Parts: sequence; structure tokens; C-alpha cells
Amino acid sequence: MRHLPLLLMTVILAALVSCATGEKIAEEIQSEKQRLSVDEKRGARVCVPYDLAMARVALASAQMELEAGNYHIAEDLLLKEKKYAANTAKYADSCIPKDKDEDGVPDDADKCPLQPGPAKYDGCPDSDGDGVLDLDDKCPSVPGLRERQGCPDAADSDGDGIPDNKDRCPFDAEDMDGFEDKDGCPDTDNDKDGVLDDIDKCRDQAGPASNQGCPFHDKDGDGIPDEMDKCPTEPEDGDGFEDQDGCPEADNDKDGLCDENPVIQKSVDKFKSICTGADKCPNDPGPRENHGCPVLDGDGDGVPDVIDKCPAEAGPMTNQGCPVNDRDGDGIVDKDDKCPDEPGPIEEQGCPKKYKLIVVTAQKIELKQTVFFKTGKAVIDGKSYPMLKEVADAIKSVPSIKKVLIEGHTDNVGGRNLNIKLSQSRADSVREFLIDEGVDGSKLEATGYGPDKPISPNKTEKGRAMNRRVEFNIVQ
Repeated sequence: MRHLPLLLMTVILAALVSCATGEKIAEEIQSEKQRLSVDEKRGARVCVPYDLAMARVALASAQMELEAGNYHIAEDLLLKEKKYAANTAKYADSCIPKDKDEDGVPDDADKCPLQPGPAKYDGCPDSDGDGVLDLDDKCPSVPGLRERQGCPDAADSDGDGIPDNKDRCPFDAEDMDGFEDKDGCPDTDNDKDGVLDDIDKCRDQAGPASNQGCPFHDKDGDGIPDEMDKCPTEPEDGDGFEDQDGCPEADNDKDGLCDENPVIQKSVDKFKSICTGADKCPNDPGPRENHGCPVLDGDGDGVPDVIDKCPAEAGPMTNQGCPVNDRDGDGIVDKDDKCPDEPGPIEEQGCPKKYKLIVVTAQKIELKQTVFFKTGKAVIDGKSYPMLKEVADAIKSVPSIKKVLIEGHTDNVGGRNLNIKLSQSRADSVREFLIDEGVDGSKLEATGYGPDKPISPNKTEKGRAMNRRVEFNIVQ
């Protein structure tokens, strides 16, 4: 009799869990019904009738199983329904012709898809009804003649005071600046110097843009006005180095070699007090024996690029500047590594240690047995200690292993939230065990996935047993 209260509580708890699960399924079914109704209005019955029908059948079946108390079957049917519903949502209106401007002319036939217009004009508007479409109508709000581009006869379309019948540019207003104002066309650059009149300080005298359209004096012809030229009788060398001052710079990089520039080399003797010869790298100092170019070492490995077999990859001089490879990242170079594609400790000549209960690969630590826990708890069973000690030794023995993700998984028996919590607690217990065995805690991360990542169907005991597992994935 003393066990009766405990039994009664268990029955009540199970009933509450079932009730909560049923309510959740009922809510999902209602939500999916609403979703399908929306997609049907969008055109799913026409564009994806099969997926819509199959989704409704699955939804109706789920409702029947729910009412019969078969919650797991109802959940499976819901998953099936959502696959069809995903296609329904994606392609519901895929076959419905688009009409952005809602003028009744489909976009693929509408020459003005963003402006509503009648079908007789291929969807383009004619606001003033003069038969000239707005696209071509220079006076779209006033009816006019087609030969006047939609404007009325004897009008002044550009409002410049010159009637259209006398205006050479009836749609561009004259600028009325006193220069050729009678033709009705705007003259935007009176002096034809390429500087528009509205920014030209000398609009009737040609001059360069650099002098705001006004002419200037330049004795040495280097393009720099004398009043701005520090060397008005010596032309600037125009090599992109300090060209604004008007003076030639004979040795830009100050390495004693005159720049290999036609302007400088033409008068090289004039600069012999500061430089001689010809510099092939005028902006980068270098020795004379390298023609003024620097001795380059692009990868910074101390091996000059001219003799570096791998100029973009750092490597020692003993290997002609090429890197010494370590493909598996275990700290043992490939030429000395007996297993260059599998990380291993130096005492094993770079090969993985041989273990009885685990196998170490570049991606994960595979277990030959299951990690056992006390039933329904996160307490590790003692019979799994030897295998976990091998895992700890493997992580400590391979320096290249920087991060291991410990994953906890369960079957689908019981509530999902409870299984997530249990798998997280078990993953945490394994992490603590490895830390106690000397593994650096910063290398370990524990995550519980509950029933979310099964590797076998949960329909059989064997499948559920396979899903109750711990995995060790090497992520760095």
C-alpha cells in the first residue's frame, strides 16, 4: 500500500505529458491548415495541385490519429505534411502571370510594367489622350499633335519665349546669356573650351579646367601656370611624384640613381650633383647593382625573391625559400612523418597511437564501444572509464588537436526537452571526466542534441540503442 501514492503520481504525470503533447500537435495542425488556406488563395490549387492535395490528406490523417490518441503517428504525418506544404508555399503563385502595375496587362507583355495603361497601348499610359504615349509625349499633360511630339501647334514647349515654330531646340530652353540667343538653343560652353559656362570664370575666352576655364601663361609648357610653378623655366617631369610644384624631381627615392624618365634622362648631366645613371625603380630605393630596385622578399622569409623558389610562401633558405609542409598539422614535417595525413605524436613518428577501444582520424575520435551511463542519469558507468581514458590520452598526445566537440545524443523516447537536458548533462559529465584525466578544458566543448540527430530509425530497440551515443568531433 505504501507504493500506491508513488504509482498514482506516475500515472498523473504521464497523463499530463500526453495532454501537453496532444495540445501541441493540435496547435500545429491548426497552424498548418491556416498556412495551406493562404497558399490556396495565392494560387496553389492551380500551380501545385498535387502538393496541396497531399498536404491536406496528411493533415487530415494527422487529425484522425491525434483524436485516436496516436501522438507519435500524428507527429510523423505532420512531418510528411510539412514537406508537401513547403513546395506549396514555394510555388503557390509560380504559374500566375505577374502584373506589377495592376493594369490587366501581364508584365511579360507590358511595355510599361511599372505604369498602368490600356491593353491597346501594350500597357503604356497616354495621360492626355492625344494618341501619343507618355513615353514619347513631350507635353504629356496637354493634348497635342503627333508631329509636334504630343505638344499643341504654335506652342513654346520649353518656355524660353521663342515659339516652337521658330525654335531650333523647342524642348530645350535658350540660356539667354547674350551669346547666340536667337536660335532658341542653350549654349552651355560659349568658348568651346570644355568647361561649362556655369562654372567657367572666363566663358568667352578658352582656358583649361585646371584654371577654371581661363587662359594662363606657362613658360616651360608643363601644364602648371607660371604663377603656381616653383620652377617656371624647368618643366615638371610628370612621373606622378610631387608633380604639383612644377619642378622636376631627378631622384624620387634618393638612392643616388637618376630616375629613368625621359624628361630627367634628357638633361641627366644637369643633375649629376645629386644622381647619375638610370633608376628602373624610381620610387623604391635600391642598390646600383640592382638598377636602383630594392632586393625584394615578398614572403618575408629572409630568402630574396630572385632566388626564392616559392616567393609567395615563407620557407627556410635550406629549402630554397619554400615551406616545409606538415599536412596533418601534428608538428612533424611531412618528410619526417610516417603518416603525413594522420596526426600523431612524435614518439610514434607522426602516426596515430594504436588504441584498443578508439580510432583517431583527422576529423574525429571514433569509439568502438558505447559510453554507458546510469539509467536516466548523467553518471558515467565505470565500464566506460578505460575507453574514455584512451580518448583523453589521444587528445593530449596530438598537439594539433585544438578543439574537440563532445556531442551527447538520445533516442526519441520521452519528451524532447527532457532528452535535450539529459544529453547536455551527459556531454558535460564526459567533458569533466576528460579534464580530470589532464585534458586542457579550453580544448573541450560539450553540446547536447537530444533526439535531433538520429543515425538510425527509432522504430526498433536496436535503432534506439544506436542513437543513444556520445561522439567526439575534432573541429580545430
